[in-house]
Amino acid sequence: MTVNSSVNFTKANFYRITRCGDCNAVVKISTLQQGQSAVCPRCHNVLYATSRWSLKRCSIIALSILILMPFALTYPLISIDLLGEKIDASVWLGVWKMATQGFSYTAFLIFICAVFMPIAFALLVILLQLSKMMKIKPRNLLISLGYIKPWVMFDVYLVALGVSIFKVREYATLEVDIYLIAFVFTALLTTLLFIKINPNEVWNDFYPQSKAVNELTRAESLRYCHSCQYSFINPLSDRKGREICPRCFSQIDIPPSIKLQRTWALLLAGIIMLFPANLLPMSVIYLNGAPSADTLMSGVISFMEMGSYFIAFIVFTASIFVPISKVLIMLYLLICVHFKLKHSIRWQMRLLHIVHFVGRWSMLDLFVLALMMSLVTRGQIIDFSVGTAAFYFGAAVFLTMIAAEQFDSRLIWEIYDRQQAKHTNS
Repeated sequence: MTVNSSVNFTKANFYRITRCGDCNAVVKISTLQQGQSAVCPRCHNVLYATSRWSLKRCSIIALSILILMPFALTYPLISIDLLGEKIDASVWLGVWKMATQGFSYTAFLIFICAVFMPIAFALLVILLQLSKMMKIKPRNLLISLGYIKPWVMFDVYLVALGVSIFKVREYATLEVDIYLIAFVFTALLTTLLFIKINPNEVWNDFYPQSKAVNELTRAESLRYCHSCQYSFINPLSDRKGREICPRCFSQIDIPPSIKLQRTWALLLAGIIMLFPANLLPMSVIYLNGAPSADTLMSGVISFMEMGSYFIAFIVFTASIFVPISKVLIMLYLLICVHFKLKHSIRWQMRLLHIVHFVGRWSMLDLFVLALMMSLVTRGQIIDFSVGTAAFYFGAAVFLTMIAAEQFDSRLIWEIYDRQQAKHTNS
């Protein structure tokens, strides 16, 4: 075990034994002081940390988010002056116009990430604090928190707002509304809450580590649940006789073949969606009735022609480079597992962590489309329409994100362990 501050290990110290969810190593963790973190000595995955905020403080942040949310979502953020007519843009108006003008599936994808998930995330944190005050075991709330957290993308929407400002100013005079302050603060508080709350530690607040695991035991008998990151010895069984986690009741030890099938199915579906997403028009702008369709790449080129090279770089990175790189990395890791290729394990884990971190930023282009829909409506001299590629692009982002979540990094470490064992025996 490694920590970020020195800790003296003695027999009197309390310790617990846990499995690492990334590399499956069994790690002995001593009592941590405030500000310390326990890190797996093999893969450097953070197992426990004491630097997170208390649930009470997080709930105060969540309450502030809910108070600001109506102003951030429904009130105008930016406005344009088109032939003397002021047109406002808001998060909700963009989703609503997209849904009512024939793009309901694309609008639903944006609604999930930009409206529903941020509100649900804040509500869950508040409900968890209420459960703690009322001494209730909120198993379902904790499971929901783990599922919802990766899909909270309010910070991505904030960047999309900046891109939209640069895109619209070419066609009309742009004004920034006072409610943009509420939106910025909501995005910052949501990002802060996203960073400071750790579902694993919240699980431990309500369901502490089993005392049996604090005693020395054989490594083979220690089980691990990926859903709630819980290490235990004796699993429960459901009605079908399958072993389940005693804390969250999720099925454990799913066969590797099933995990690989799920990952392959989702990834291949995402790859199929990427072809129309890159080849078909992402958006269509009508100037005096003359259509101008933009694909993902032509949209980047148009920003470069406007001289907005930094915006072009952001859009290219989020909409083209990240989705394609994510697919290539996942293909590489899956091929390594299937053909048992031994490459640098540190490099492979670093690539997997990159995929988890950058995947959500691919939604940037869809958020820009939603804002453009609320600013430029049908019947004006400037007319804007969402292209057919938008839904395929959103579906590709969703599918590849879920594929990355389904991939089990322990399969890579199993290949590494077998190779190390052969090397030792030889």
